[in-house]
Amino acid sequence: MVGIAAMAVRTAHAWNAIAPTSICGQDGFVQTVLGPIAASKLGFTLTHEHVVPADHAASGSRKTFSSRAISVADAVDKLKAARDAGVDTVVDLTPAEAGRDVRFCEEISRKSGMQIVVCTGQRLFLPELKDRSTEELTEIFIREIEQGIEDTDIKAGVIKAASEFEGVRVFEESVLRAAARAGKATGAPIETHTNAHLRGGIKQAAIFESEGVSPLRVSLGHSDDTDDMEYLIGLAKRGYTLGMDHAFWGMARGATLPWQKRVASVKQLVDAGFVDKIFFSNDWVHGEVERERVNPDGMLFTTRKTIPYLKQLGVSEQQIRAIAVENPRRFFPKTV
Repeated sequence: MVGIAAMAVRTAHAWNAIAPTSICGQDGFVQTVLGPIAASKLGFTLTHEHVVPADHAASGSRKTFSSRAISVADAVDKLKAARDAGVDTVVDLTPAEAGRDVRFCEEISRKSGMQIVVCTGQRLFLPELKDRSTEELTEIFIREIEQGIEDTDIKAGVIKAASEFEGVRVFEESVLRAAARAGKATGAPIETHTNAHLRGGIKQAAIFESEGVSPLRVSLGHSDDTDDMEYLIGLAKRGYTLGMDHAFWGMARGATLPWQKRVASVKQLVDAGFVDKIFFSNDWVHGEVERERVNPDGMLFTTRKTIPYLKQLGVSEQQIRAIAVENPRRFFPKTV
């Protein structure tokens, strides 16, 4: 077992050593919690994670931590383990109303050595947020990208938006349009929460395109909640990057789409010529009991299960590197 683990670590670090392929874009800069870095320094990137626990002091919290210090220590340990497995950068897609804490991210980034990108945008829709106009939301998103989040100089490096169903509710549409406008104004990329089982990315794509956003600047998250290849390939053909970040839910009790089928969808996308339209991640939520029960590997699911299984299916090291390293390096730099 020791030999196998050591081999996995060596392989993980080798992904960053392979020479870039022709799909690499020109270098740019990406905003992290410790400041901007060259896109070439992103390395192996998990593009949809949640490293900050929601209010750990709240009564009835789903989180396991009794203090900030304990949650910091646990997060640092988890991020160090991911670093040891070859991961260089984590994108935290926790917006303000879902418990975002950029000081927490700054601290755990310094202590773990993990590069962390945080987001602006919106995921949950609390009653006090539903009445905000598209213009108000756009202004907030731009401010957090260009000036800093809350009372800090830590800037967002990506915009988060979400819709829950096949259609898009009024307040969800406001967020999607605000994300589009802020993205165009600042050059920041957009990542979304979708319900792929209901083909929810199609409506999101229509809104983004109506706002004049290039699909090259948008990643549609949780796309592996379906194995509908017509849906997935259709979005990839339009230029969208597919966030394949929910494979672990295939291990949940009663799951109708096993994790192997979810990962096999990645292989089918690669075979169809869309290796440049895929992201790896795990939608890990720091300390959330339910998810850790389903997925005890957490952020390591990608390196321990997804990638080894893709290799069994015939995906090459070069193709894995394209997904994990080259695609984020091209996607995350600001364009203006």
